[in-house]
Formats: sequence, C-alpha cells, structure tokens
Amino acid sequence: MKRLTQFAAIAAVLAGVFGMLFCLPFLFSSNIADLIGAGFPFVGGAILVVGGLLALSNLTKENNKNH
Repeated sequence: MKRLTQFAAIAAVLAGVFGMLFCLPFLFSSNIADLIGAGFPFVGGAILVVGGLLALSNLTKENNKNH
C-alpha cells in the first residue's frame, strides 16, 4: 500500500507541474478570458503539487519513525 501511495503522490506532483507549465504562457495574456481560463488550472496544479509533496512528506516521516 505504501508503494501505491508513493506512486500516486509522485504522479500528482508531475501532473500538477505539467498543468502549471501548460497554463503559464496564458497568464501573460492581455485578454481577461485567457487569464481566468488559465488561472484556475494553474491554481489546481499548485494544489496537486502541494498535496503530492505532503503525501511524500508523511510517507518519509512514517518511514523514519519505524527505524
């Protein structure tokens, strides 16, 4: 179960980074529709990255406790 959680956390981090990089060019647009359309997925990608990093941190903390 730990390996599955670790894989899911890494996948969430990678998906979040990809989403943020994909939306980044649209955040510099002067069109308000582009800003709103790219802003929400950018924030969603940031949430995915933070969630994945927190999950990896918790797995590492549990691993250090057992040793």
